[in-house]
Amino acid sequence: MDTRTLLLLTVVAVIIAYAAYINPPLGAAIAVAAAVVSVLYVILRDDDNESQ
Repeated sequence: MDTRTLLLLTVVAVIIAYAAYINPPLGAAIAVAAAVVSVLYVILRDDDNESQ
């Protein structure tokens, strides 16, 4: 993992934490959406790496 990816994940985590602090249901929904997108990214990235 490079520095830019780590920085992006940190910023997203802070935004989700702030949203969860202000409005817990909204924060939970954003956290679930971020988890789904992350899992899809990992699955699709692995498929791209295997085909090369």
